[in-house]
Amino acid sequence: MWLGAPLVLALLTISPRAVATSTEGEATVRETPSAKEHAKGPDVLFLETETGAAYVGLQTLHVKRDVVPTSTRNEDVGGMFGVMGGVKLVFLSIGPHARFGRFRDWDLWTVDLDVGFHAPLGPVEPFLRLGGGYVRLSRAFDKVKNGGSLHSDGYNISLALGADYFVTNYLTVGGRFSGELIGLHRSGVNLDTQEGLVNDYLKYDGAALGLALSGTLALGLHL
Repeated sequence: MWLGAPLVLALLTISPRAVATSTEGEATVRETPSAKEHAKGPDVLFLETETGAAYVGLQTLHVKRDVVPTSTRNEDVGGMFGVMGGVKLVFLSIGPHARFGRFRDWDLWTVDLDVGFHAPLGPVEPFLRLGGGYVRLSRAFDKVKNGGSLHSDGYNISLALGADYFVTNYLTVGGRFSGELIGLHRSGVNLDTQEGLVNDYLKYDGAALGLALSGTLALGLHL
């Protein structure tokens, strides 16, 4: 009986205001955003680089005479590097996109204009890109004697799917998978005026429609 009296007195002296203050403090803690949550920067200008691997079949879909020498591989797997920059407004982006692919018998260069459609879902941003532009082969005729005047070039149309993750307000990492149609043309030459060129097929124009598939990892800067 005597031991219970001090406990009852202590409970009665607790201030209702203190209880209310404690409750308000807990509510404040619950309403405070997590430190891990962060807002994006303005994200109006962007610059990104990418690297990965690609398969290219120069004559996969159609061929009307070879666009590369008959002794040269017309399909291969190699490394890919690219850079893109541009402007972005919420869900729409546009900018130039250059890529370089290194293969055993030739190099593939593309310079495109890409239009992207983005889905801003917090720190993760999936997107789809459509692009098209100019494509050119280099080194393809290096093994042909006196073949310095020969070249193959044309156009490409690309479709890419990917996603970026905002590591910080301004820095992203992401992945892309793309497919391309590649149309190439090789102009025929007059063998009588091209000393050392003896391959009959070089007299005629060559044309082909090919396919390229690539997967890359990207690092981006958003301002």
